[in-house]
Amino acid sequence: MITREFDYTADEFDPEQPMQMATLEWSTVDNDGYYHRHSLRMEHHSGDGFKAAKREALAIMGRDYPNATLTVSDSYRKGRFYAAFLIDAADIE
Repeated sequence: MITREFDYTADEFDPEQPMQMATLEWSTVDNDGYYHRHSLRMEHHSGDGFKAAKREALAIMGRDYPNATLTVSDSYRKGRFYAAFLIDAADIE
């Protein structure tokens, strides 16, 4: 099983705007053992940031491990501005 931690950080919340911005970050290790940090700026509807981040993270993991069973679990959350969650990829062929 492979597990990745994803960090979601929302920009300053503006209730007057229907769309908000956030950053999704995660790390990978390549076949040569080199560590890579990834960052994705994402736009989402107000009040939907954490769900949108999980959907995007599942899409990323699905591309990297297309035959795996993916499971999401929350690991930490601080209000609507920061959250960390884990995605496990099991049964990798």
